Amino acid sequence: MKKRSHLKMVLIYMFSLIFILATVLCGYIFFIHKVYPTKYKELVLTYSAEYDVPPELVFAVIKEESKFKKNALSNSGAIGLMQIMPETFSWLQTHIANETLDEDKLKDPKVNIEYGTYFLSYLRKKYSDEKVQLSAYNAGIGTVEKWLKNKEYSSDGKTLKKIPYKETENYVFEVLKSREKYRKLYYSN
Repeated sequence: MKKRSHLKMVLIYMFSLIFILATVLCGYIFFIHKVYPTKYKELVLTYSAEYDVPPELVFAVIKEESKFKKNALSNSGAIGLMQIMPETFSWLQTHIANETLDEDKLKDPKVNIEYGTYFLSYLRKKYSDEKVQLSAYNAGIGTVEKWLKNKEYSSDGKTLKKIPYKETENYVFEVLKSREKYRKLYYSN
């Protein structure tokens, strides 16, 4: 009788432990998906496929640029989910639009994700190095071109050994870190 009682207690402890571990794991998964959301997933998947940009990179840029706030406005004037400057938006329209859109359209997730993803695609074709691509997205193409010509920042004119703007350096680091998280969470298979 004691043996059965002991076995029953061991089984209760084992099932309790399994239940606690499962609850902790589910809580962790829920939390991590809240920290790395996939809001606007259909738009991201559509435009990442159209412009050949990994969706995890688009999600990472949105996360770091606006934290998925469609009406985000930066101190420098960048607008929307992917924080596009109005001048950049005008320039991008000469590449992909048959009409001129008002900068207020950048608050529309569809427009913002399309143009932001196209811009990432453009930068991926222009620069072979991912850190250079993201630096150009954040600091601007003209700024990055100057850095690439400066031996203090680039030894080969193609990669950056040093990113002179601390904000851009932090931005690149955070986007790459988020991209890896998105890849592991949603795109590792």
